[in-house]
Amino acid sequence: MFRRYLAREIDQWTKAGLLKPGQGDVLLSDHDRRHTGFSLSSVLAVLAAVLLGAAVIALIAANWEGIARPARVLMIFVFIAGGLTAAALALRKNAYWILEAALVFTLLCYGAGIALVGQMYHLSGDETAFMLAWTIGALVVSLAFSSATAAISAGLLGIGYLIAESSLFGSGYADVFDISAYATALSVVVLIGVSAGRTRSIIAGHLCALMLVGWVMWVVDETTDVDPGYILAVTGAVAFAIGSKVPPAIANALERHGVVSAYGAVLFLGGVGLIQIDLVTTSLAAEMAFAGFILLVSVAILAIAGRENRLIRRFAYFAFACETIYVVGETLGSLLGSSGFLFLGGLVLAVIAFAVMKIEKRFKTVGEPS
Repeated sequence: MFRRYLAREIDQWTKAGLLKPGQGDVLLSDHDRRHTGFSLSSVLAVLAAVLLGAAVIALIAANWEGIARPARVLMIFVFIAGGLTAAALALRKNAYWILEAALVFTLLCYGAGIALVGQMYHLSGDETAFMLAWTIGALVVSLAFSSATAAISAGLLGIGYLIAESSLFGSGYADVFDISAYATALSVVVLIGVSAGRTRSIIAGHLCALMLVGWVMWVVDETTDVDPGYILAVTGAVAFAIGSKVPPAIANALERHGVVSAYGAVLFLGGVGLIQIDLVTTSLAAEMAFAGFILLVSVAILAIAGRENRLIRRFAYFAFACETIYVVGETLGSLLGSSGFLFLGGLVLAVIAFAVMKIEKRFKTVGEPS
């Protein structure tokens, strides 16, 4: 997909005279040399590692009682060491698809080993400690081998650990704050971010950001009476402002209208959406005023950073469409009935779709060189 996009862009640059004839082919050849893109063999290798790891777990679990305790521990250790050895050899041979598959197998065996050994020796602990230990193992592997797959695994496991630790933010305001738990979870977030940066994994970076947002909501939910929506809105507004108006001192490290700006827009619009859901008022005028504020903010975000960032555009369109349907439902839904509301909603969405199409064309026209 990216190659097709790059090819179209190079064609436009060549027609505009920004590239000399033939330079585009050289750029595409260099891209193909350094980026192999989708590889069926690598995907199959990782899937095979998953199946083999599951088979090992099932085999050990099925014959658990018939194996002596020292042999059980030795068996788990052998599987983990074997996976790491295979990964090290693959790294020396630059066989990265074998490396990733071996690390997936290793992490599966490591997680199963933690659970089975804990069960065997009746070690005290719960699912939170289990997820934390598994996440730390994935982080160590990711940092040691610079593995993007291990970094993504660490991100997923870290989110699982946060969910287990926070109980899905359902505890409410707590009289006693667990500072050590907050610090541990934040440390995991930082390490996942380091792992994402070292491996240059965009997916792991997104998982790190998602976990950081979850951590903030958890701390706010337990330590204050404040609606997390306000925290998300304020945090998002600050991030959007920083990402959209980058100071010259950090211009090289932070791209204007880049990922920080996009996350800021998503957090801010998501935060005001949560505030609107929890808004308690008997006045329709107050509800419509707040809805109008969200609509204006969506347009402002689109005007400030929409042309440079596709994610911001799409989320702003989505927020605008949802808010418009909400306004129609609150003001006319009870008068029109279900069929009339659906018909009017369809017309509204059609108008928004037409407007979005025109806006996208306008962005493309403005972005083209004159």
